[in-house]
Amino acid sequence: MFINGFKQDIYTCNRCKCGFCREECPSYKIFGLESYSGRGRMSMAWAVLEGKLDLADELSKRIYACTTCGYCSARCGMDVVRVIEAFRTDLIGVGKGMPEHKRFREHVLKEYNPYLELHQDRLNWLPKDIKLAEKAGILYFVGCTSSYRQKNIALSTVKILRDMNVDFTVLRDEWCCGSPLLRTGQTEHVAELGAHNVKLAEELGTDVLVTSCAGCYRVWKKDYKDLGVDYDFKVVHITELLHEMIKKGELKFKGEFKKRIMYHDPCHLGRHMGVYDPPRQVLMNIHGVELIETERSRDLSFCCGAGGGVKSAFPDFALKASLERLKEAVRAGVKAIVSACPFCWRNFHDAAEKHQIDLGVYDVVEIVSEVI
Repeated sequence: MFINGFKQDIYTCNRCKCGFCREECPSYKIFGLESYSGRGRMSMAWAVLEGKLDLADELSKRIYACTTCGYCSARCGMDVVRVIEAFRTDLIGVGKGMPEHKRFREHVLKEYNPYLELHQDRLNWLPKDIKLAEKAGILYFVGCTSSYRQKNIALSTVKILRDMNVDFTVLRDEWCCGSPLLRTGQTEHVAELGAHNVKLAEELGTDVLVTSCAGCYRVWKKDYKDLGVDYDFKVVHITELLHEMIKKGELKFKGEFKKRIMYHDPCHLGRHMGVYDPPRQVLMNIHGVELIETERSRDLSFCCGAGGGVKSAFPDFALKASLERLKEAVRAGVKAIVSACPFCWRNFHDAAEKHQIDLGVYDVVEIVSEVI
């Protein structure tokens, strides 16, 4: 079993049982049961290792009703998220994964995206009047969500790069980075996806790969390396690129965005990868922006609810978590919640619409594209 590789953490947690992981865990907060907390899941992992618990359907639900946001790991010395993801791989091995996740895995292997869309339509978001270079030092890795769903984020990113006169291109045959598979324990083919993307990027002469998706960023920056998929170029999130250009005096904003806003740290960009300041610095350099920090921010940020396969398998839970975050923004008196991840954008937008909350939802690149 894959959880065997984390025995020390699992047994240490079961000796300690501190429970700090529960305080702002979205799953525990919404389901209200110990088995839906980080501590509860570590207890279940211990019980499986001890032969006291079988890998059954009801256990599977509790392991998968987790956004893998990493709040538990931020409050604890152990990497609880890695244990949960290993647990999921074990569940996949005995056929106890979520049907929704199996469906998008099959489509990723067939059409290279989890959205049940055709691979040939991946670049349909790109306006016909934009002619990209055949080769360029900067490669924009668009990602599946911005290619097929949140096209506004892909379009805003391309507008920014063009307005900044950046010589860039995209992959004509981009495949899913593999994040949806990794986060749901379906790890088998991710290295293959990564090797394909790396090969094409190297053929284009890539020096810097830019992502606008927090999930893609984590996979490129960390997971590919862990899987033995190596490359020599640099990987940055679009907010890191913009921040660097601001520091060098190469980017100054002409317009203004007169709003009191709250920045929401995407879990994969913040807690998972430690990128906290660049998005804030970009926003604070925009005329008119009043950036408000709430108590639950940075490494203690409350998850939007969309990650870890939760949006597809537990949509009601995903929206409840998002509503929790939107209410926090309303209490802070802001007019908009801003993030740097298409998953966050989608879930906040869906929750605000469902519950008729008068709050603007933006990605950082949408605001920048308006004022550049």
